[in-house]
Amino acid sequence: MSEAPVLTLLMATYNGGAYLERQLESILAQSYPTWELIIRDDQSSDDTLKIIASYLEKDSRIKLLNYGTAHGSACRNFSALFDWAYAHDKGYILFADQDDIWLPHKLERSLAGIIKCENAYPADFPLLCYSNLRFIDDQDQPIAARLPLPSELKLEVLMNENYAWGCTLILNRAAVRKIKHIPVDAVNHDYYVALVVSAFGKNILINEELILYRQHQKNVSGNVGKMTFASRFNRYFRDTEYMLKPLIDNYRLVQSFFNRYHTEINDQQRAMISDFLNTYQKSFPALFATLWKHKIFKIGLGKNVVYFYTLYLLRKKVMAHVKAGSTS
Repeated sequence: MSEAPVLTLLMATYNGGAYLERQLESILAQSYPTWELIIRDDQSSDDTLKIIASYLEKDSRIKLLNYGTAHGSACRNFSALFDWAYAHDKGYILFADQDDIWLPHKLERSLAGIIKCENAYPADFPLLCYSNLRFIDDQDQPIAARLPLPSELKLEVLMNENYAWGCTLILNRAAVRKIKHIPVDAVNHDYYVALVVSAFGKNILINEELILYRQHQKNVSGNVGKMTFASRFNRYFRDTEYMLKPLIDNYRLVQSFFNRYHTEINDQQRAMISDFLNTYQKSFPALFATLWKHKIFKIGLGKNVVYFYTLYLLRKKVMAHVKAGSTS
């Protein structure tokens, strides 16, 4: 009988003392016991390190990592963790946020999901599985919202939006080896990872809710309050400047991916991404034609309408910031 695979959980922490214990306890309560939790702290000034130290004594599967020199953002922190996982040839890796709560079967169901996918594809095929989630507030109370997810996350969708949130992901060894490194200019570690896997493998949904995703004022991204119709209306039509940074981040992420992999992707992918980056610089009509030609759409008619509208308004500003090397 083969040994149970060791799952490597990568947790980036920074001033997370308010919720960290609840997340760590949910990991300790997992039904699948064969895991290691690798924590890297980004120079916290609260009691985060004290909490981590107490759990290091409590369970030998938890380790505090001192690796790399990158600091200053969640992406930089996760990038250093990923570098460590790649250097140590880890088989299955998952990302853990410091403030969520994992449901007891998250690891068990994530592993079962990706093994099922591996059995359906050739050996050494890059795979990423992402799950659904439930929203909770800062008091652990449920929030009545649901995030509809596609059954497979393809490159055309990822050109402008990510649905594979880092806290829901599991990657196989082939995906880790293909990604190798998450560049800090990618801005969002999960988005970049999903983009790479979409080009060379598959991003597949595990259609189950496996975590409680916490919503509070310090959420880096994905705040459910931003998903309501009223919030979207205000962002897109009353405060269009709000969308400038996400558009800048999106362009730079796609550009970073293309710079790294343009010689490895296939001809169709190369033409699509090259057209996207080049026509973005030229004019809105040229960019719109590219989006239409390559079917680079968001999921949902309404989201596409407001996406095209903000591109029409902000495209020139996006390019000005990108050329100046700025994100704000």
